[in-house]
Amino acid sequence: MADDEPDDPSGAPLGLRERRRQETLHLISDAALELFERRGVAGTTVDDIAHAAGISPRTFFRYFATKEHAVFVDDEQAELVMHETLAAIRDGAPVGTALESGWLRLLDDFADDDALRERVLRTRRLIAAEPSLLAIALQRDEEHVGTLSAAAVAATGDESDALTARALVSIVATTFRLAFDEWARRAEADVAADVREIYLELRRGVTAYAAQLLR
Repeated sequence: MADDEPDDPSGAPLGLRERRRQETLHLISDAALELFERRGVAGTTVDDIAHAAGISPRTFFRYFATKEHAVFVDDEQAELVMHETLAAIRDGAPVGTALESGWLRLLDDFADDDALRERVLRTRRLIAAEPSLLAIALQRDEEHVGTLSAAAVAATGDESDALTARALVSIVATTFRLAFDEWARRAEADVAADVREIYLELRRGVTAYAAQLLR
């Protein structure tokens, strides 16, 4: 088992440190995913995950609060898109436009990454079978909606519009989540599908429904 990683590798450039951080995150997450698939969440310990990842339990807790959280890891591109989306909202871009622009970029990357698509399917199967993982997935979604909604309110300076901002963010986020749900359903049935196309189809339906409400 490897020794604990230093908190700040001496002389390592920021880019190198971030790559090391991402590599360790994914190493731990991959180990957790495989063990959960074989043993279930209840049958897996942090020590088991740390051993499989070749790290110490102390290093594990430097990256994840619990064993369940280890399944959920955002890659560099997802984190970059989130930061850019927040920056665009804070700079005054329409919230819906900023959200959709960022997430569509992620969908384009997703379409080109076979390994990522397979991992997403594996993770979704586990979430469906393990209530503790479902709870964390829902919590993460809620945190993302809260962060983006707060940025939208801060950008307008109108606290009274917080509920509207949250509704808009929730609508866009839910539409993307439903697109992934449908993509996963088709993928499990071995039916070819593209998440971006599914999303755009859903968006057209949601837009048409919103237009009906405004009549």
